[in-house]
Amino acid sequence: MRLLVYGEDTFRSRRKLAALRERFSATRDLSGINVSTLRASESTTDDAAEVIFASPFLSEKKLVILEGFLQENAEAQSKIGDALKRKPESTIVILFETSGAETLSKSPLFSDLIAEKFSEQFSILTASAAEKFVVEECSIAGAKIESKLARLLVSLVGHDSWQLYEESRKLSAYALASTKGLVTEDAIRSMVSAVPEEPIFAFLDACAGGKSAEAVRLLEQLLRSGVSELQIIAMLTKHYRSAVAASDLLGRGNSDTQLLAKSLGIQPFPASKAFAFARKRSKPSLQKEYNRLVTMERDFKSGGPKPRVSLSLFAATLEHS
Repeated sequence: MRLLVYGEDTFRSRRKLAALRERFSATRDLSGINVSTLRASESTTDDAAEVIFASPFLSEKKLVILEGFLQENAEAQSKIGDALKRKPESTIVILFETSGAETLSKSPLFSDLIAEKFSEQFSILTASAAEKFVVEECSIAGAKIESKLARLLVSLVGHDSWQLYEESRKLSAYALASTKGLVTEDAIRSMVSAVPEEPIFAFLDACAGGKSAEAVRLLEQLLRSGVSELQIIAMLTKHYRSAVAASDLLGRGNSDTQLLAKSLGIQPFPASKAFAFARKRSKPSLQKEYNRLVTMERDFKSGGPKPRVSLSLFAATLEHS
C-alpha cells in the first residue's frame, strides 16, 4: 500500500498524517518500532529505499513516511519510483508533501500517486470551508459557535487553519468556563485581534527584499503590538507559498494575476503582491525560506523550539538573492 498526503494546508495535512500513523500503531505496531519517518532535507533516496525494503520487526507490516521526496531532482525521484514499484507487501508507504497539485504535477510520480485510493489533498480553506472548520473545531472542543460568529472570526484572522484552530480552541475554553459553552461576539472581539495591516505589510516587504535588520525591527514591533507568533508564522508561510507559486509561473513566462489568485484561492491584490515578491528573489531562495517556515509550523505543533526564537532567527538570516 502507498498513498500521498499533500497540499498547502499543513495543519490539516499533518493532522491527517498523525491520524494515519496513530491508526497504524494502534492496529499493527503497539511497540512503535515499525514506523520510520525520513525527510528529503535530512536523508537521501538511498536511505529511503533501504528503509522501504527492510523487513518489519516482529510484525507483519511496517510504515514508512517520506516527506518532501516528490520535489527532489529527476534522478532521485526515479530511485524513489523504482523503490515504490518493487517494495514488499509488508511495507506501507505514505508520501507527505506541503505543496499543492500545481507544483507537484511536475513530479513523474504524482499522477500515479493521486490515483491511489487513500491519497488526499488539503488545499487552503475557502471562506465557507474556513467557517465550517471553525464550527467543527469548537464542537470538538465541546463548545458551540453560530455560523455568523464563525464568519466574524474568519474575517479577523483569515483562512489559515493553524491560526483558526488555535483561536477556536481558545474561545471554546473561555466559553466552557463562562458562558455554558456558547462562543459570543463579545468574546471574539475582546480575545481575537485582527492583524494590523500596515506593520505586517511592512514586515512582509522587508522579508521579500531580504532586509534582515528591518525585518527584525518590524518583527519586534508586531510582537509588542500583541500579534501572536502563530499569526506571524501563518502569514509568512502563506506569503512565501504564494511567492513560490508566482515564481513558478514566472519561470514559465506567465504573470497572470487572476490565474494565480484562482489556483491559490486568494484575492487578486495579494496575488499581485506575490508576483512582486517573486520578482525580487530567486526561486531557490524563496523555496529555502518557505521550507524553513513549514518546519517552524511543524515544530510549533510538536512542541519544538520556541516560535519567538525561531522567528527571530528567520528574520535575522534572510537571504538577499
